[in-house]
Amino acid sequence: NPADLEPAAGPAPGSVSVGRSADARPNYSEIGGSVPELRLDLHVYASRPQERYALINMHKVHEGDVLPEGPRVLGITRDGVVLDWRGSEFVLGRE
Repeated sequence: NPADLEPAAGPAPGSVSVGRSADARPNYSEIGGSVPELRLDLHVYASRPQERYALINMHKVHEGDVLPEGPRVLGITRDGVVLDWRGSEFVLGRE
């Protein structure tokens, strides 16, 4: 995974802010409720935000995109993808 090779870096100018720390957000498995079924098929983290992407339910997404299922991609971190679903932020992590 390219995320394992990249040095830790702060947010780049113009990148999407993902708000709270990843530790404060629930994982996808903890959010429950009406969240659509989501599967992280591929996760690519890079120090440059424009090079980050993920495949969720086989849909390629970048930061700021909205999945066909409805959640918005707030950020792609080393640990997974930060999503927003109807005002609730959560992490769809690597399994």
